[in-house]
Amino acid sequence: MSTSPVTRLLAAACLVATGLATVISAALKPSTSGLDRAAIDTFATHRGQVNGMLTADLFVLLLGAAIAVAALLVRPRFPKLAATAGWLGIISGSAMVFLVGTDFATWAAVDTDRAASAKLLDNLTSTPQFPVFLILGLAGGLVAFVCLGVGLWRARAVPRWAAAALIAYQPANVLLGDAGPVPFAAANALLLVGFTACAVTIVRTGFPGTAEGESALPPTAAPIPAR
Repeated sequence: MSTSPVTRLLAAACLVATGLATVISAALKPSTSGLDRAAIDTFATHRGQVNGMLTADLFVLLLGAAIAVAALLVRPRFPKLAATAGWLGIISGSAMVFLVGTDFATWAAVDTDRAASAKLLDNLTSTPQFPVFLILGLAGGLVAFVCLGVGLWRARAVPRWAAAALIAYQPANVLLGDAGPVPFAAANALLLVGFTACAVTIVRTGFPGTAEGESALPPTAAPIPAR
C-alpha cells in the first residue's frame, strides 16, 4: 500500500492551515474578559480585527481532522496512543467549533440591542451543558495533544522539539489565552510548529505502514515482524 502525492499534500495542507489559522486568530482577537457587554463593545471598536479573526476561526473545522492525521504517524508503533489522540482530537475539535461559535454570537450582537444580547450570552454560558463543551474542548484537547506528542516523541516520527511543542501547546494556550494578542499568538505558534513538522514528514516520507513510509523508518523504529 502507498500514499498518493495528492493525499500527502492534502494532509499536509490540513495541518499547516490549521496551525496557521490558530496563530492568526489569536493575534487578531481583541482582549476581552468574557462574554458580556464589554466584550460586545470591544468587538464593535475593532471591527476589522474581528472580521479577520472570525475568518481564521473557520479553520477550527479542520482541527479534529488535523489531530487525527498527525496521529496516523504514531499508529503503527503505538496504536493505543494514536487512537486516544485521534478520537479525543475529533471530539475536542467538535467541541471547539461550538466554543468558537460564541465569538460569532458576540460579533452578531454588535449591531443589535447590546444589553439584551449580553443577557443572551450570559444565559448561554450559564446553561448546565456549556461546561461540558469546555471540558471536552479544553481537557479533551489537553489529553489528545499529550498522547499525540508522547507518541510522536517515542516513535521518532518528527524531531523531538516538534513533539514537545505539541505537548506544551494546550497548557500554554489556556494559560496565555487572556494575556493579550502577542502571548496568545505565541502559544498557538507551538501548534503551528508541531503540525508543520508533521506535515513535512508526511510530504517527504508518507505515512508509516505504507510502502514509502516503511522505507523511511529509522532503524530503531522498524516494525516488529509478526510471529
